[in-house]
This record gives sequence, structure tokens and C-alpha cells, in this order.
Amino acid sequence: MLKEKQRNFILNNLKNGLFNGFSVILLMVKVIVPCYIIIELVKHFGVIRVIGDFFKPFMKYFGLPGEAAISIIAGYTINLYAAIAVLSPLNLSTKDVTIVALILGISHSLSVETPVTQKTGVSSWMLFCLRILLSLLAGAGLNLIWTLF
Repeated sequence: MLKEKQRNFILNNLKNGLFNGFSVILLMVKVIVPCYIIIELVKHFGVIRVIGDFFKPFMKYFGLPGEAAISIIAGYTINLYAAIAVLSPLNLSTKDVTIVALILGISHSLSVETPVTQKTGVSSWMLFCLRILLSLLAGAGLNLIWTLF
């Protein structure tokens, strides 16, 4: 009897795990594939160069090419999956990806997380600004450390 319960427990957990895993994969595909295609089209038509040139003066503080701003904006506004999808076709260096990852690790999915923090009673506007400021300072700091060593 005990072995049967253990077997059912394992099978149910395996079934639930597989279902949840495929649900997450489907969610990621729904975000990543369209973003990747859009970035490839933007890149193909030369729009990414225009965007990159616009952000280049600001992105130099992070040691990043101007095009990396698109990934940071996608991570700030949409989520990390969108940022990854945008990063992929840009062919950035390890240093560049690490700096973007640090920036977005501190401040990502602001459109979702800001309303959630507001419900906790925290000043959402203050936290929103603080997260962006700290993420940018951390990115600039990592770039500085990277260039010194």
C-alpha cells in the first residue's frame, strides 16, 4: 500500500512538473520569438543603427554599444525574456552581456512589479526611480571596474 502511494506521488509530481515546465517554455516562446523577429527586422532595415546612434552617448558610461539600450528598455518595460530576445541578435561581448544582466537583475519588469509594490504600501514612484538609478549606477560601476582590471 505504501509503495503504491509513493508511486502515485512520484507520478503526480512528475506529471505536474512536466506540465508546469512546458507552460513556462510556452510563455517564454510567446515572448522571445516575437521580440527576436522584431529585432532581426529592425536590424535588417537599419533602424537599429539609428536607435544605437541615438543612445550611444548615454551608453558609453556603461561601456555598451548604443544598441544595448534596446535590450535594457525591453527588460525594464516588458521582462527579462524580452531583454534576452533582444540581446541575442546583437552579438554583444561577454562584458556587454554581463553589464546588461547586472542592470536588469536590479531593475526589471517595472510595468508589472511597480503596481505590485504599490499594493504593499511602499511609495511605488520612489522605488521605481530608486531601482532604475541603482541599476544604472551598478552598470556604470561594473564598467569602471572592468576597465580598471
